[in-house]
Amino acid sequence: MKVYITLLLTLLVVSHSFGFVNTPTAYLVSAKLIKSHTKESLHALWKKHHVPTIAMPIKDDVDIYEVIYKAPWIDSSTWINCSGIMYVPKLKAGKKAPTFMFGHGTQISKARDITDDDSQQDICLFMAADGYLALYPDYYGMGKGDGQHLYQHAWSEGMAFLYMLYAVEEFKKTMNYETNGQLFLTGYSQGGHSSFAAQKYIEAQHDLRFKVTATSPMSGAYDMTGEQAKYMFQVYPRPFYLPYLIISYQTAYHIFPNPDIYTVFKSPFDTLLRGYFGPVRDKSYDDLDRIMPHIPSEVVKPEMVEQFKNNPDFPFLARLRENNLTDWKPEAPVQLCYCKGDREVNYKNSEVAYEHMTKAGKKDIRLNNQSDHLDHNTCAAFAVLSMKAFFDRYKKHGKNPELKALSPFMQGVVNLIAKKKIEKQYMSDHSDHAYL
Repeated sequence: MKVYITLLLTLLVVSHSFGFVNTPTAYLVSAKLIKSHTKESLHALWKKHHVPTIAMPIKDDVDIYEVIYKAPWIDSSTWINCSGIMYVPKLKAGKKAPTFMFGHGTQISKARDITDDDSQQDICLFMAADGYLALYPDYYGMGKGDGQHLYQHAWSEGMAFLYMLYAVEEFKKTMNYETNGQLFLTGYSQGGHSSFAAQKYIEAQHDLRFKVTATSPMSGAYDMTGEQAKYMFQVYPRPFYLPYLIISYQTAYHIFPNPDIYTVFKSPFDTLLRGYFGPVRDKSYDDLDRIMPHIPSEVVKPEMVEQFKNNPDFPFLARLRENNLTDWKPEAPVQLCYCKGDREVNYKNSEVAYEHMTKAGKKDIRLNNQSDHLDHNTCAAFAVLSMKAFFDRYKKHGKNPELKALSPFMQGVVNLIAKKKIEKQYMSDHSDHAYL
């Protein structure tokens, strides 16, 4: 019996390391207080950004920390520094916060400031003001982290979430800060993919400290070899997506024998792209799109396109398939938000995931189409409102097996920010502005 107990304790200690060697004794490197908001300063900020408090209530002061933490690199032996932002609500005595994690959208530039003028960071601030402990992982190679970012790479996305949770557990002990055991995961665009990946890997871990309560991935490319791949062979508003994937997957998997990945690109892109994906990443994807062909597949050599289309064992296609997030069965309830007018991330990504998961027996999953018209950025504000309403039900009432649509009250909130007006404006000028 003593042997079994010792073995069990050993497994409990090392299980969350996924078999990695040289596991650090602590994951939290640092947590630096960057700024604090009072309820008064939050009201002023909401007013500045035209955020209705009926949709995003302000109940608590919020402290904002920059967190540096350890996470395993893809070689299974090296530990790198990752960074993220933590929004800590100052709760009344006796109250405990649920934990909320948000995956941000695509960026090429490594840089990230902590600011009140970033719409994605503001989502975390909105949630923290309403009593959620909100976490914003930067992903591998982003923010203050080490290494190169691995774009749309499910495992590293999941690890960025998971090991930030481990680090925050250590922070909570030093601060005597308590949470209530609920864990909510969400994100938009790449963040939709990363938060869904996080659910997959966190649930596979079976760590009782981190049981996912519910997830709401928003407008993510979950079916990269299927519906999303179709966009690579037509005029596409964000053609940078393809070279970013190829370069990232070469780093992760060494899929091409020539270590100089730029040789797979046609001239002049074999030279031009080096200035965007080198060690210094200070360009935006807007900068990259300006030099890209309008049809993404035209950036690579024809023989590679031929392999992708006709060879199911083509290494890039095989690795891309491994990072699809459609053929698995989530444990926690899922809401998939999207807009059918999305020209950047095909809305059918969500439909394919839903179809596969329901066929696998998943019942507590729902599709939530925000609009038949709005494009990728115009969709975001409405997806966020639906996400918050979805999570708030669990926060307030526990399980919600019926997965109800927006309540009449929340539907009124949506109308307050003039959804129909925004749809009408978009239909007239097709300008994909973010309204968040």
